[in-house]
Amino acid sequence: MPPESPAATISPAQGFIAEHAHYDEDLGFWEAHADRLGGPVCDIGAAAGRVTVRIAARGHEVWAIDTDPEMLDVLMERAVDAGVQARVHPVLGSMTDPLPVSDAGLVAIPMNSLQLLLTAEERVACLRHAARGLRAGGEMIFDLAMPHLEVTRDLRGCVLDTGHSVDPANGDLLMHTAIFDEVDVASGNVALRLLIERIRRDGSRSRVERGHRLHLYAPEEIPRLAAEAGLVVLSGEGGFRGEPLAPECERHVWRLGTAAL
Repeated sequence: MPPESPAATISPAQGFIAEHAHYDEDLGFWEAHADRLGGPVCDIGAAAGRVTVRIAARGHEVWAIDTDPEMLDVLMERAVDAGVQARVHPVLGSMTDPLPVSDAGLVAIPMNSLQLLLTAEERVACLRHAARGLRAGGEMIFDLAMPHLEVTRDLRGCVLDTGHSVDPANGDLLMHTAIFDEVDVASGNVALRLLIERIRRDGSRSRVERGHRLHLYAPEEIPRLAAEAGLVVLSGEGGFRGEPLAPECERHVWRLGTAAL
C-alpha cells in the first residue's frame, strides 16, 4: 500500500488554489461583466483571488472580501506576482457586512459562495448591503448550484466521485469526492463533506476532508429574495453562456439591479 504523508505540508489556502486550479469556465464571464459595468468591483468570498486577480488585470479596482486572513494574504501574494497589487484592496469581512464602497459597478459572488448563508435573515442582509453599495446601473451577479434535492436526499451517505484534477504547482493528482450527510428538502439546507486525496509522483498519498453546511437555492427563491432586499431581477439563466434556465441545468446564474432602474 502506498505510504500516506501528512496533509499539513500544504496550507489550506494553497490547497484551495490547487483544488480549484482546473475550474476556469466562469472566468471569462466575470471579466466580461466587469468590463461592461466598470469598477469598483466587490468580489465577495474572494478566497485566494481566483476571480479578483483576473479582474484587476483588466484595469479594474477590486475590493476582495473574505473571512479568512490567510486566504487574503495568499490573494495579495498572487496579486503581487501578477503586478496588480495597486488595484486590489483586501477586506477581512463576511457576506453579511456592509460593502466597503458605496459606488460599486459590480458586486460579484462567484462559485456558489452565496450558498454559505443558511438563514433567510443572512441572505436578505447580504443582498440589502449589495443594494446600498451599488451605484446607479450597477449589478449584483452570482451563480448557484441547481438543488436537485430529492435526488441528493436519496444519495445520502454515498461517496460521490466529483472528478479529478492536477495540481499545477507540482503535478500531484487530486481525486475529488463528496458525501452528503444531511439533506433537508423543506429548507434546502444540506451538510456535506468534500474529500480530496492527493497522490504524489512517488506514490505517497494524503487526504483532506472539509465539512460544509449550505443552502441550495431553488430558482423561485431568488426573485422573492431580491424584492425583499430592494433589488430587481435583470436576468436568470442556466449557465455562464446565457443558457435558458431549466430544471435540468447544473447551475443558475442571476443578475440583479437596484429597484430604481
